[in-house]
Amino acid sequence: MASMFAMLMLALFELVAWKATDLLFATLDRSISEQLELLAARPSAMLPFMITSRMNGGPAVVTQVGLFLPDRTSEVGDLLTIPPDLVLDGQPHESRSDDGTSILHAAGKALPDGRILVVARDATESLAVRQDFIRAGLTLAVPGVAFTIALGIAFGILSNRRLRHLNDTAEQIMGGALSLRLSADVEGDELDRLCAIFNRILARLEEGMAALRNAGENIAHDLRTPLTALRARLERAYNAAGDDTPVGRMIDDCIGNVDQSLSTITALLRIADLQNGWRSTDFQPCNLAALLEETVEIFQPVAEERQISLSAVIEAHAYVDGEWDLLVEAVANLVDNALKFTPPGGHVGVFLRSRLEGPVISVADSGPGIPAEARESVLRRFVKLDISRNSTGRGLGLSLVQAICDLHHFPIFILDNNPGCKIVIQCFR
Repeated sequence: MASMFAMLMLALFELVAWKATDLLFATLDRSISEQLELLAARPSAMLPFMITSRMNGGPAVVTQVGLFLPDRTSEVGDLLTIPPDLVLDGQPHESRSDDGTSILHAAGKALPDGRILVVARDATESLAVRQDFIRAGLTLAVPGVAFTIALGIAFGILSNRRLRHLNDTAEQIMGGALSLRLSADVEGDELDRLCAIFNRILARLEEGMAALRNAGENIAHDLRTPLTALRARLERAYNAAGDDTPVGRMIDDCIGNVDQSLSTITALLRIADLQNGWRSTDFQPCNLAALLEETVEIFQPVAEERQISLSAVIEAHAYVDGEWDLLVEAVANLVDNALKFTPPGGHVGVFLRSRLEGPVISVADSGPGIPAEARESVLRRFVKLDISRNSTGRGLGLSLVQAICDLHHFPIFILDNNPGCKIVIQCFR
């Protein structure tokens, strides 16, 4: 684009130069035609005298005049020969002098007595002016094109850098960082104004999300106290009724329902704490190998009871900065989910591998897996697939894992294990 602009400017310069010299030649030709008509209108007998007087009596002139006999020999004048290629039609033509050393603009016509009148003017200087313009344009072309290209490249680099910054910020916003804003200059261009509008939309969206989140948290806080009091009363009623009576068994079922509600509220509040950056500054180096081995050891009895093979494969010993209890909770939720949906005789594997960028944790099972179209939605709150409708889960386990990973800035991915599901946590930013 820059080179095309430079070439366009060069072409415009040359066009102006050409038009300017064309105007100069047109003025020269008009002068020649007027002088030819003026002399041709005089009586033939007076022409030698007028031409001689013009040569000897007036100021120096650049126009040459020649009067020639019918046989083209000179009779009088400072133009001694007729240009060999001149057409005698009374119109100016470009022609070379007889010796070929100069270029003339000349006009000639035959007079009624057979003589030939020619008026000419040397156009060498005018042509030299045109050539000077062309050379000047070509001389300026190379540095001009180079400068324009360099300017275009610099502008392109700055524009690309700005667009990359906007793209990176937009990616982070799409990832959930609604507090970020696109850089926008109040007195900037159209892109700045578009960014400003987008920032206002983000602010409204962030306010709405915060209000919705606060409403949910407030409801959870408000429900926890009465549910705890209700559980205490049910516990007393259960003790009074006894566990072997129909009323006692009914009260025991109610206590289980209240416990599940309290567990849901606790999970919601915990997710809210994590999303607000809970203890994010208290990270310490954590031994991932020890963390996975400890988690697998805790769930080993559960796996044996469900007749599921549970193993840990540690291929690397790595440390990451994090909160130990939260990372244990995240891996424990993944293992618990895997054991919950893996049929008897299946296998659940917990892996720790090393990459160039950092360690990777993965939990793989041989269960029914998660459909590709649902892998993003299951990380949201209260989302349960059809295969888990009959389970006692609250649809918050993977949401809690997502919140813990977000707090540590660890990406999480859900993949196909063929058969089953594999959830991968990249323990690097």
